[in-house]
Amino acid sequence: MPRKRPARLRAEQMSARPGLKAAEIPGLSRAGQFALARLELTRLGTGATAFALRWWSSFLRHPYHRLHDSRYEGCGFMECCPDPGYIRMVLNIAATVLPRRDARKFRRRLAGLDELW
Repeated sequence: MPRKRPARLRAEQMSARPGLKAAEIPGLSRAGQFALARLELTRLGTGATAFALRWWSSFLRHPYHRLHDSRYEGCGFMECCPDPGYIRMVLNIAATVLPRRDARKFRRRLAGLDELW
């Protein structure tokens, strides 16, 4: 009987942990999704990476994204008026936690968005 690969074993062990749900970022491997889930469980909060990626994408695609005034704090709720600097920091942290192959894909995706800036 062939043995399981170590990455598959780790992914199965992580999926068995209570409270750990894979992140919802398309294009990442299972190990990358669970690395993000672990990061969100310990530091960022559930769904923070997917929210940050969606928000950053819509922010950069909006025609008036350059008019963001950092002195205006907004309503104070992260879901409504997040700080673009904080969102970008979340995405950079997520890119450093991912496995190499997934990190390359994720950074390429961010670079494509950054070209819109």
